[in-house]
Amino acid sequence: MLIESITLNNYRLYEGENVIKFRFDEAKNVHLICGENGFGKTTLLHSLLWCLFGRFVGDVPVSGQETNSSYAAMQKEILNQNAAKRFEEKATPEIVALIKKNGYTNGYEEIKKDSVYSVAICFAEVGIPSIPCQKIVVTRNYDSLLQKEEVEILIDGVKNELTDEIGPEVFINDFILNKDIAKLFFFDSEEIVSLADTGTIAERRKLSKAYEEVLGIRKYEELRSNLEGLRLRYRKKSKDIGLKDELEKLEAEREGVSNELTKLTDSLTEIEATLTNLREQDGQLQLQLSREGNSVKTEELQRVKAVIEKCKKDDIEMKSALKQFIDYAPFAISGQLFARAYELAKADHEAIANNNTATAQNCVLDALSKEMKGLLDKMPVNKDSKRDAHTQLEAIIEKYRGRACDRDIQVTLTDDEFAEVEAVYNSLTTTYRIEFEALAEAYRKNKITLERNVKRLSNIQSKESDEVIKGLRDNKNKIEAEIKTNEEKQRLGHIRTGELQLTIESYDKKIKELSRKISVDDADEAKDKLASELITELDTFLLSLKKNKKSSLELRIKNTLNTLMHKEDFISHVEVELDSDTMDINLFSSDGNVINKNMLSKGEKQLYATSILKALVDESGIQFPVFIDSPLQKFDKSHSSKIISEFYPSISKQVILFPLLHKELTEAEYKTLQPFVESATLIVNDTSRSYFEAANVKSLMQKN
Repeated sequence: MLIESITLNNYRLYEGENVIKFRFDEAKNVHLICGENGFGKTTLLHSLLWCLFGRFVGDVPVSGQETNSSYAAMQKEILNQNAAKRFEEKATPEIVALIKKNGYTNGYEEIKKDSVYSVAICFAEVGIPSIPCQKIVVTRNYDSLLQKEEVEILIDGVKNELTDEIGPEVFINDFILNKDIAKLFFFDSEEIVSLADTGTIAERRKLSKAYEEVLGIRKYEELRSNLEGLRLRYRKKSKDIGLKDELEKLEAEREGVSNELTKLTDSLTEIEATLTNLREQDGQLQLQLSREGNSVKTEELQRVKAVIEKCKKDDIEMKSALKQFIDYAPFAISGQLFARAYELAKADHEAIANNNTATAQNCVLDALSKEMKGLLDKMPVNKDSKRDAHTQLEAIIEKYRGRACDRDIQVTLTDDEFAEVEAVYNSLTTTYRIEFEALAEAYRKNKITLERNVKRLSNIQSKESDEVIKGLRDNKNKIEAEIKTNEEKQRLGHIRTGELQLTIESYDKKIKELSRKISVDDADEAKDKLASELITELDTFLLSLKKNKKSSLELRIKNTLNTLMHKEDFISHVEVELDSDTMDINLFSSDGNVINKNMLSKGEKQLYATSILKALVDESGIQFPVFIDSPLQKFDKSHSSKIISEFYPSISKQVILFPLLHKELTEAEYKTLQPFVESATLIVNDTSRSYFEAANVKSLMQKN
């Protein structure tokens, strides 16, 4: 399926009828739609999704339409402003009443021209089972006067019974593009990383849902669920009263949990809508504060107060440290004089210590000598021998006698006093200057920061005293408190949602096990047996399908990643984990370790998500054009080259890019891309409106 043309009429910036046509060339599958920021690239993307999905446009993340915002409000805002002004000038209350009663008759076609906006998409090379056709045109329009939306589907120029029978919405969803997988074909290359975020169970469920929708698994699972429900209904008709009552009790309990989950889901939707509204109010109040001369946010006000408190604390600590440095200052100023005094004190202290040691040593030697001599005198030896022994003993004692220093002591200090002098000297001769200068500089900067923030706080508080600003600030604080409360409710709600889902799964298991024990009536036995056989066959088929698709998907993701990344063999293998309703993807490096996806660079995360997208699209076999906004943002040169040469030419038969020239697509990158480009369209804006203008592919970058 390819898109032959897109027609926008009075759609937001696009006044009147604006048409883009695409030529087909198998060798050149890329089409560029270029425009400056604010000219209408995102509007064009939104228009396509609105044309296809109408009120469900909010279910597609890339549409720009908030899920919880009012669709009716959105419808009223889309009509082009110039057309709306003309409509208001012409449509008096009387004319509006006549048109509502009789329709656009009596020359009121001009009013209709300005009251209606529409989007039409012409598809070519369409393949619909049982309906051979060449083209399908889907047109969605909204009449602002009648407040009525209509969808028309023409198959080869005429209406078809099938579209009338099943309805246009179902036809588009079943035969053109399912809304649950639209994000795989319409995406922002920078925001595509959300596809690969699987940090929470909700995110893994979202990925699993996309996986099952794309690969067609969900239809088989829904068929299996219907067969299970059919068998359950047979058992409810059974005459096996006891087990049937137990089954009904389990079902009633499950229904109660399911109802609680439904209410909780609705409540979470309301909380999300409330949060959206509160955040909008918070932003408006901040804007009003700015307009009143106070642009300070509450968190900024708290930050200023915190900075002041920290500066005051640091000021006290620094003053205490500076006091110690200042106490040393006289010694530092005296310089060489203090150094000489220290050397003198050191020499005197050492001399005193030496004298004290010698005196103590001599006292010990004298006592020892006296005792030794007394011992010799008592020994039974002759006088000459005693005299010789005394002489030798005195010689030995004299040899070890301590010698007192003959230095003239000028400074007498205790050990503690000298240790303090020595500490001052060591500090002054080593780090004192560096530390003092660093501390003085830090003190100076801290004082400046303190004074600046005190002044800023004073200015803020003087403005806050203004009654208008005070009222706005009070309202803002109140809304911020409500936001915090609702965010906590939302967090607890998500936790409870997970608990309820687990409870429902437990009930489903019990019901399934009990239903096997209940016998069915004879009239339903054959039907039940056939349903059982079909379920068994479906189980076998689904197991085989999931296994085959899982292996194929793993291989595709690995090959695409290694092709797009400039790290050779960065991924050794990929493992897809499939649970009952969740899905996760693990990447393994060449050494067999799991790669932490959070540690990947921004560009690598985009490549990873892009690889998942390409793998899912390839596996699905769905032929639909791919639309990419901000195509090369955040990619480095090597990655950009790979994306241009490997990804765009192969992702689809028709790829439509929305680049910002010279920023999201440089001249060098365009040279690489140009061989694949079939057409280029410029979105031109003349202040009041935007329109399309065909551009020359060869000279696109030179003229823009």
